Amino acid sequence: MDVEIRRTAPGDAEDFVEVIYAALGQRPSPDRFAADVADVAAVRGWHALAEGRLVGVAGLLDLRLTLPGGSRLQIAGVTEVGVLPTHRRQGVLTRLMTALLDDARERGDAAAGLMATEAPIYGRFGFGAADRVARVEVETGDASLREPPHEEGRLEIADLATAQAELSGLHERVCAVRNGMVSLSLFRSRRRYRDAESEVGGLGATRFTLHRDAAGTADGLLGYRTKLDWTRSSGPRGDLQVEELWASTQEAEASLWRFCLQHDLMRRVTAYWRPSDEAFEVRLANPRAWRQTLSDGLWLRPLDPAALLSARRYGREDGLVLEVHEPGGAAARRFRLEGGLEGASCVPSSASPDLSLDLAALGSVCLGDAPLERLHRAGRVEEVTPGAVARATAMFRWSPAPWSGAFF
Repeated sequence: MDVEIRRTAPGDAEDFVEVIYAALGQRPSPDRFAADVADVAAVRGWHALAEGRLVGVAGLLDLRLTLPGGSRLQIAGVTEVGVLPTHRRQGVLTRLMTALLDDARERGDAAAGLMATEAPIYGRFGFGAADRVARVEVETGDASLREPPHEEGRLEIADLATAQAELSGLHERVCAVRNGMVSLSLFRSRRRYRDAESEVGGLGATRFTLHRDAAGTADGLLGYRTKLDWTRSSGPRGDLQVEELWASTQEAEASLWRFCLQHDLMRRVTAYWRPSDEAFEVRLANPRAWRQTLSDGLWLRPLDPAALLSARRYGREDGLVLEVHEPGGAAARRFRLEGGLEGASCVPSSASPDLSLDLAALGSVCLGDAPLERLHRAGRVEEVTPGAVARATAMFRWSPAPWSGAFF
């Protein structure tokens, strides 16, 4: 099948959105469809046409990613990917992804990132799962603290407009201190609070609470929904669902979590897309009350491995030659990596490799979450020089664990 790939024109937004909904098997309300059409203007889109008919779409966002050590790197965020059910497994997605990645490479992006709706799809394009996110569930009756809290700041109830006004600056401060954080895009910012004032899934409208430090600066933001279930025999058994919780300080983070867990009438607190190493769990007298399930979050595809590896910091001072295999059978490339806590350099090399790995495996270890040694045991990394796996594992490991922050 011949497939033509072209950039999405300004007048193509309705067709773009129609394909996304068809790919998802959904039919939106007229108001929701119109809002999505307006939002797509912030996406750099591509169309895939077969016999002149639109059969697939995909888009890119300009984002920044925080690397181990605190540097921020421009990446291409792949989003809004969809192929009509009638044209799947016919090479349409491959053509779209090739066009997107070529464009990102030409623009100088060191990597591309995405959140995968289905995990098996994107590894063949060189994407590797680079961080893990947690679904957290806590029974409030078991969630007492080990020690009394120390508070210098204060909490305040906020309305939607105030939350929106505070979010941008706060999110940037969180990005500065958290490895793996991805900047907010205009596209997702438009959609973030679209349903905030409506009931969703039996849960009430979103409520907001800010934490302000002693100087009055907002250093934490909580958005949450509640559902109250009250029976004569059991009394109040409400559910509180955390929609978002951002904090640039430990005090703000602890204060907002405590607000959730000590909220009157609530029996259970749930939260999604949280860090895999959330510190508040350790504050509980009974850590078993904190139950979490891990899943993949950000998938990373190195486009310029040398630039990506040079920009981060490393857990120990060392040097290695990496042989990186591209997807699709392209010739492997070798890079000499020298790095430590103070900086790093990565340049092309012709020396014998210490380790051999594919591009997706490199994407998985770039942020320091996936231990390189574990990938070696799984057959994803070949050790050429004895001891190189242990050395590389110590180099790439970083704490805190990466957290991408929000779906884009």
